[in-house]
Parts: sequence; structure tokens; C-alpha cells
Amino acid sequence: MPTSQNKRPAQAAIIAAFVCVYVFWGSTFVAIRYAVQYLTPGFVSGFRYWAAGAIILLYRLARRQSIRIDRREALRLLILGLFLLTGNNVLLGCAEKYITAGYASLLTASVPMLIALFETFIPGGEPLNRTGWLGTALGMGGLLLLLTPVLRHGLVLHGHTSSADNALALGTVILLFGILSWVAGSLIAGRYPSRFDPTLGAAWQMCMGGTVNVLIGTAAGGWHTAIWTPRVFAALAWLSIAGSLVGYSCYIFLLENVPVAKVATYAYVNPIVAVILSAIFLHESLHGQQWIAMAIILAAVAIVTASKANPAPARPLLEERPEAT
Repeated sequence: MPTSQNKRPAQAAIIAAFVCVYVFWGSTFVAIRYAVQYLTPGFVSGFRYWAAGAIILLYRLARRQSIRIDRREALRLLILGLFLLTGNNVLLGCAEKYITAGYASLLTASVPMLIALFETFIPGGEPLNRTGWLGTALGMGGLLLLLTPVLRHGLVLHGHTSSADNALALGTVILLFGILSWVAGSLIAGRYPSRFDPTLGAAWQMCMGGTVNVLIGTAAGGWHTAIWTPRVFAALAWLSIAGSLVGYSCYIFLLENVPVAKVATYAYVNPIVAVILSAIFLHESLHGQQWIAMAIILAAVAIVTASKANPAPARPLLEERPEAT
């Protein structure tokens, strides 16, 4: 009698996976914002990824599964780790020393739009259709509105501007470089796909990126300035288990069982979760025109995501995001 091994997972499992991706990934901005006040950003990013990657590798060993990868794959993962986990995540931590978690998550929500925009102009990329261009134009307008205070004052670290304006400008510039690093890494990953199991690749990538990040934190004097408290350990544990391990596993599960366009809804749900949790746990909130910018950006991301629901036959778009691993 044939078994139904390939049957679709229960709806409850799919819903639970969506909830994990929405809540856990949105919460990482809040946990990072808290942790970087006590640890150098290199340590916050490094320890979480190293722990998550090590857990996956040890789990595979316990199940007598191979964890071997060849040199070519190791080089690929190292390069991607430098873009996605070091260039993006360390800079995200640096930025969140100066800006709120909600603001950081809102800026990061622009990643799907930027990836779609770059895809239009690079060789072999998938061009935007009319709906995609509409969403991108709307999103850029929202970003300009969000960045108005920074554009008005510029990056001025002294003079007549307030310390709050200086912090906002510095944190914004740092995070923009981090976002560009993630976009570059995502585009590279799309053009040089792995031949190995994605979970195994993610584990090694997290171990490699985590090691580099810890070395950066050490070079920045992280061991001398670190303030270890139970809450800091709790934040790191949450980032490692909920953000990287469970969140990523649920993301992979959804990609295998749900259309990509539906999975991509994380891009406009995560900022909402981050803003809510930031207000609850850190007593931080958006203000003024930032709320309007948030509505515009999230609507734009939804439009761009919808425009990719039926991609061109050449190559489907599978977007990655910051905090995905």
C-alpha cells in the first residue's frame, strides 16, 4: 500500500511557521538594539551566528549526517557570509547604537525593493514590470520622507544640530551601507547557487561569518568593554535560537511548501512587529512623519512583492532579507 510521504504539511504547521518568521525575525531588531548597548556589535552578531551554526552542525552529526563541504563551496559561503552576516549584521548592530529598532526595521524593509531594482539593471536580471515600477517609485518616495531629517541636516557631528539629529544621521548612514551589503550578497547568492543542502550551507555560513564577527569584536576591544548580565545572555540566546535557528528553519520550510510571493510577506510584517515590540520592551516609538513613511514603504513593498508573484520564465526571484539567518 503506497504511503503519502509527499503530502502537503498540515495547515497548522504552515501557520505556525509564518508566525515564527513574522514574530521572531521582527523581534531580532529589538534584541539587537538592547544587546549592543552592552556588547560590541561584532560580539552580538558573532556569538549568535556561531552558536546557531554550531547547533545545526552538531545536530547533523548526532543524526550521522555529513557536514562536509568542498573548498569551492567553503569559499562561496565565506564570501556570502562577509556580505550578509558581517557587512550587514555588524553594521546593523553599529547603527542600532544610535537609532531605534523600529526605525532600523523600517529602513531594512526597503531591501526587497532594492533587490528588484538592481535586478532590472544587472545582466541576466529580471526586469520590473509596470506594477513593480509603481511600487518601487512609491517606496522611494516613502524612503525620502523617512530620511527627510537626515537629508535636511546631513551628517554633522558637531555644530548647531542636536545630539539626537547627529545620532539619527550617523545611524542611518551606517545602516544604509549595511543594507547595500545585504543586497549585494543576495544578488551574488542568486547567481551562484549552492549544490549542497541549504541548511548545511547556512550552518557553515553562520559559523564562518560568526567567527569573523567575533574577531572584529575582539579587535574593537569587545572583551574589555563587555558588560555581561543575565538579560544580555537572554538577548543573545533569543537571537541565536529564535532569530537564527528556528526563524531560518521555518523560512526554509515555508519556501518548500508555500509560494515564494506569500513567504515574502515577512518584508512588510517584520517592521510592524519590530515597532510594536520596541514600544513594549524599549519604550521607543516612531513619531511624526515616520508613521506616514512606514505606511508608504510597507505598501510599496507589498506592491513590489505582488508584482513578482508570477515571475518571468527566465528566473524566479527569491529574495533574501537581513536577519534571515
